[in-house]
Amino acid sequence: MTAILWEFSEGGSELCLLEQADRGWRLHGTALLVADGAPVSIRYAVKVSRAWVTEDVDVTVSFPGGEVRKPFEVGALWSGEERPPEFRDCKDVDLGFTPATNTLPIRRLALDVGEEADVAVVWLRWPELRVERLEQRYARLAKDRYRYSSGDFSAELVVDEQGLVVDYEGLWRAIAHASGK
Repeated sequence: MTAILWEFSEGGSELCLLEQADRGWRLHGTALLVADGAPVSIRYAVKVSRAWVTEDVDVTVSFPGGEVRKPFEVGALWSGEERPPEFRDCKDVDLGFTPATNTLPIRRLALDVGEEADVAVVWLRWPELRVERLEQRYARLAKDRYRYSSGDFSAELVVDEQGLVVDYEGLWRAIAHASGK
């Protein structure tokens, strides 16, 4: 199991755990963020196959005053029902509130240095909590570095040996990191 604690440049933090599961991997954590000036807690769990293809997603967002929202449509896209046409080729989920899900295409694509690939993902847009299709590109710059881009946005990602982001240019940075059983 690998644990990482990130600090968000716009206020907030997140504890993320990556562990082997029965038939693949489980990425889960809790993000403490700010939305409209108020504290928000987000719990998530993503299960992926051994090939790093997303199999299940669960997200729970807790707002002040006890309001809880579960963006059901994210998990429903992996529930076995037929997906809407715009998501049928998506193998990854991108939870817009965390750098954790960058690990999924990084591990699945297994790019060599100098290679790049385009992917389509199911994106949970934050803070809107709206599900959209998002086209992304990953370019491997070095053993531990990638260039992530989508539309006009681009950032360099530094990753650990597991593919977890330790520095997401200008947004997230790891402030504690541990690996163990």
